[in-house]
Amino acid sequence: MCRKSDIAPLICYCSAYLVIILYHTRRQVRMYSAKFSKNKVCLFIHIGTGVMELSRYHISKARFGNDNILPEVIDVLSCFVWSWTSLVLVKTLRRGDPRTTRPPYQTGALLRPVISTISYLLQLPSLHRVSISALDSFLYARLGIFFFTYTPYLRGYSSSTFYSISIPLSAVISIHESGVRGAALVFLLAMACVAKLNEWVTHRSRVVQGSEPRSYTATLEKFLLAGLIHFGFADLDRLREVSKSDALMKPLNDEYVPKVERKI
Repeated sequence: MCRKSDIAPLICYCSAYLVIILYHTRRQVRMYSAKFSKNKVCLFIHIGTGVMELSRYHISKARFGNDNILPEVIDVLSCFVWSWTSLVLVKTLRRGDPRTTRPPYQTGALLRPVISTISYLLQLPSLHRVSISALDSFLYARLGIFFFTYTPYLRGYSSSTFYSISIPLSAVISIHESGVRGAALVFLLAMACVAKLNEWVTHRSRVVQGSEPRSYTATLEKFLLAGLIHFGFADLDRLREVSKSDALMKPLNDEYVPKVERKI
């Protein structure tokens, strides 16, 4: 049964999200509508699955009075859908510096389904807490952008710089807030590995482009590279060369997109 002491944090948490979402939506809805014009359904599914996971977790937390919450099948499935939509959306993400903004999203999309599945199979509430806490990076990122925009700490820098700093920082903070020892460090290392993976795929795919594989290993490498590029694990310039996607090519009127990306 819920106690007032358990409901109060839930109300504060929901209020914080409501304020951020209303502020964020008021400023960004037209921009998002234009940027994700061909992926609107994917964007709505991404938001919906994330909200559902957060709601189920925090309502259960308030209901039982502790954070030893275990995921159910619906939570694991929702996590997989969220991750798939995240990869689809981040593939054409041009905000901030792609070297710092894309790896956090990609890392979260890769790790959350794994963590959620292990938590479900081994009945480990701590891992479920990490998975859910990762979703709070949305909240921390917007707070970070708001902080840098309206305080003098980075005066003179562009909004794209604020975005470039806030995204990886918010991802690490949200993981740290789970209270699971070492989780933030693991995420940092994984994020660095994903960044290197993007560089490797970009380089190797250009090296093998147009050449005929002469061995089984070379054939496997070519298929691996094609698969990774399909899911967006490469630099934006390489993705533009391969996919010719409108979302990567069209001009954008977005303050968080650096000038070099606005008029490709």
